[in-house]
Amino acid sequence: MVLFDKPKKRGELPQGAPELAARGDECIRCGDFEAAIGWFDAALNKDPHLAHAYAGKGIALRNCGKNTEALDCYTKALELDPGREDIWHKKGVTLNALGKHGEALTCFDSALQNDLLCEDAWYDKGITYGSTGEYQKAADCFDKVLEINPDNAAAWFNRGRALGKMEKIAGAVESFDHALALQPGNADAWYYKGISLVSLKKIPEAYSCFEKAVGINPGHTKAVSGKKELAGILEQMKKK
Repeated sequence: MVLFDKPKKRGELPQGAPELAARGDECIRCGDFEAAIGWFDAALNKDPHLAHAYAGKGIALRNCGKNTEALDCYTKALELDPGREDIWHKKGVTLNALGKHGEALTCFDSALQNDLLCEDAWYDKGITYGSTGEYQKAADCFDKVLEINPDNAAAWFNRGRALGKMEKIAGAVESFDHALALQPGNADAWYYKGISLVSLKKIPEAYSCFEKAVGINPGHTKAVSGKKELAGILEQMKKK
C-alpha cells in the first residue's frame, strides 16, 4: 500500500516538516486519509514536536475508524499546543465514540475555555448530555449553539428531542418547526414533531407529519408504523 503519493520529478518532495504536513492536509481535503497519515508521519520524523502534524494525523486516523490511535494523536497535539480549541473538540468527539462521556465533556469545556463561541463544542456537549440522559443540560447547550448560529438546523432538532424527553411538548414542537423551516426534507424532524403532536392529542396534525416523513423516506419504519396506527384512530374518530 502506498501511504502517500510519490513525487513525479526529482526535488518535488517537500523537505521541511511544515511542508510535509501541508501535503497531509491536502490529502485530508481530498478524502485520502491513508495517504494523509503517511505525510504526517513523514513530518513527525522531521520534527516530533509539530503539533499540527499530530492533530492532522488524528483527524486522518479518526476518519479511518481508528479512534484509539486518533485519541493518542490529539493528546500529543494538545500537550504541544493546549490552546487549540478545535483539537479539544475533536478529542471530545473521539472520546464520545469510545463511550467516555465524562472525559468528552471535560474536553468540550477546555475547548470553550479557549473559545466561548466554539459552536461545535457547544453542540457536541449538548449531544453528550443528551446521550447520558441530562436533557435540561443538553437543551441549554443547544440554546448556546443557537445564540451563536440561529440557522443551525441540527441544534433546533436536538433541542426539540431534549425538550420532548422532558415532556416540554410545546417547546419541542416549536423547535421542530424551526428545524423544518431550515431543512424541510428532514424525515426525523417530521416524525418527532408527529410524536409531540400525538402527546398534545392533535391526531390529524400528527398523521400529516408521519405522512410527510414517509413521503421523504419510505423506509422510515417508525413513521410508517405511526402513520398506520393513526390512520386506524382517525377512522374510528370518523365513525363516532
